[in-house]
Amino acid sequence: MKLKRLLVILAALLLVGVNGVSQKAAAEKSDKMQIVTVNIQDVLLSSDAGQGVRKKLETKVLELQEKLQKDQEEIQTMQAEIEKKSSVWSEQVREEKERDYQKKVREMQLKQEDAQFEIQQIEKQEMEPILKELQMVIADMGKKNGYAMIMDSRAGLLYADKNLDISEIVRKELDAKLAASDTKKDQ
Repeated sequence: MKLKRLLVILAALLLVGVNGVSQKAAAEKSDKMQIVTVNIQDVLLSSDAGQGVRKKLETKVLELQEKLQKDQEEIQTMQAEIEKKSSVWSEQVREEKERDYQKKVREMQLKQEDAQFEIQQIEKQEMEPILKELQMVIADMGKKNGYAMIMDSRAGLLYADKNLDISEIVRKELDAKLAASDTKKDQ
């Protein structure tokens, strides 16, 4: 009986000792690991690739606006004509002109929606490879620098010391990786 009690006490002391050692090791490891933040939006907007996409989108928007401008002017001309001449026209002519005007307005709205959809598709297509590369850059930096966690500073983070923000470092690394990737494609 005394032997069983002695074994139970000895086993308990060993467990407490092992648990204490593992907690101490975990605490030492967590002291070395750091939680940092990165502003993904700023990195994308200020990166070379992100600026290239922005310029491409701006060019496409201007192109689509020019196309839509002609239709918009035609609609304004129709509206002005209806306002000026409707009192002179017969009921039938006035109704026909108003139907034509409404039809043009609906067509214009559809063209605007199509243009907006086209811009969104171009943005998605252009940004997808950049976002994939950014994700790899962030993961590599986390492993390389021993970060415990990298958080997006705009995704619900209420406070973070500015010294923890690695956005600029991530942007430079992303630019370097994408430039190297473009160099390989060109060869």
